This record gives sequence, C-alpha cells and structure tokens, in this order.
Amino acid sequence: MTDEPSVPTDYAKTLFDLTGRVAVITGAGSGLGAAMAIGYAQVGVDVVLADINMDGMKATRATVAEQGGKAEIQKLDVTDRAACFALADKVAASRGRVDILVNSAGSAFRSPAEEFPEEKFNFILDLNLKGTYFCCQAFGGKMLSQGKGSIINIASIGSFTAYPWASAYLASKGGVLQVTKALALEWRDRGVRVNGIGPTLMESPLTKAAGQKTSITADWIKARMLRPRLGLPRELIGTAIFLASDASELVTGHIVMCDDGYMTQ
Repeated sequence: MTDEPSVPTDYAKTLFDLTGRVAVITGAGSGLGAAMAIGYAQVGVDVVLADINMDGMKATRATVAEQGGKAEIQKLDVTDRAACFALADKVAASRGRVDILVNSAGSAFRSPAEEFPEEKFNFILDLNLKGTYFCCQAFGGKMLSQGKGSIINIASIGSFTAYPWASAYLASKGGVLQVTKALALEWRDRGVRVNGIGPTLMESPLTKAAGQKTSITADWIKARMLRPRLGLPRELIGTAIFLASDASELVTGHIVMCDDGYMTQ
C-alpha cells in the first residue's frame, strides 16, 4: 500500500476482511460479548472467549460451532491483572499474535447515590474500569510488539450523560471513555488503535439482572429514547467489525455511538 492519494484497483474489496485474525472477547459468556464473538466467528475470525462464566462461554462456543466456526474458551477474571497478562501471553504463544481485543466484561447495580453500598461501588469500578484497563495493558502490549492491533472498549450512553440510580456505573463508563482516549493518544504512532462502542439501553442479561426494564433508571432512559425499544446485542456486530477492520484505519480515540439517536438530544 502506498501513500499516494489514489484508489488502487480492488482497494475496497478487502477493507472489511477479518479472515484469520485473532480476537479476544471478554464477557463472552452472555449478552453483548457473546453476540460480538459469534459475529466475528461468522466472518472468519479466530475467536478466544474470555469470561468467568464457564457455562455461558460453552453456550457461546456451541452457537459458534453450530454455525460452522470455532471458538476457544479461557476462564478470566478481568479484575486480576496478573491473570490478564497470563492470558495475553498464552494467546500470543499459541496463536502467534493478537489482532483484536473487545472489552465487554461489565456489570451494573442500581441504588440512589446517598445509599450506594461501598462494596458495590468498588465492584463496579473494578470490573468495568480496572478490568478494561488491565486487559488493554496486557493485550495492548502484544499489539504494540506486533506494530498493529485494534482495541474496542464497550462504553455507554452513560459515558456522556447521566441518569438516576447509576452513579457507580456512570463513573466507570466515563472512565472507559477517558482510558480509550488516553491509550489512543499514546499508542497510535505504534500501530495500535483504541476505540469504543457506546450502546443505548440494551436487551441483555445485564439489564435484566440490574432490573433496568422496570426500574427508575430504565424508565428515565426509555422516556428519552427516539424509538420505544431497547437495542439488541446483534446490532453491535457491524460496528465491532468496522472498528476491528482496515476500513477504520483513521479511526482512533472515538466512541462510536450505537444509541439509536439518544445522544442527539
């Protein structure tokens, strides 16, 4: 590829081709992580599923297999920095490289701010923010050694705006936004791009577990939606493919919003 301002023959044909690339997806046992893992496998990506949810990962792997793909399961607690680095070493040794990292592991807890339990605040910050950062460090280091890679952090509409009973979650996702920008700034000249996806309120096990579908938090968000429906995990796959591919070569340090227009208001 040259730097000439022309369009080479067949240039566009391979922009979205991810065949044979290696992707690690955290939180791949359910919800958004599972959907993106399945989507990557459908386009020929060598998928490594990482989660503490072994049963969930087995279900994701089974779906990948049913559709003709392959996926490997690796148990990972993303809040354990040493474990993140150990898995990065293992994947790099067995696959020879790590091309894509999707940081989808996360959780939420709903409580008015004045009553928010300290242990829940710590849990949310540790999982959503520190877990994302540790995986970026571990797998990003492999990408820096390669001189190329794409990291995709799962942010949120809550990275940019507030809603009630979600102060810890908002703090964590605001932090994910800033980590994404900071790492993009530091790593772009060494070949590694760092971006994020900002979903709207999604139909997923996390939203159900947090009670969002009938909660003060969910009611607040749904009242401000342009359309009265939650997002579906599969609706993030296209953006995940774009950000992992050469089609997004000039995109780094951004959160690509998949919010159905929520942030236009």
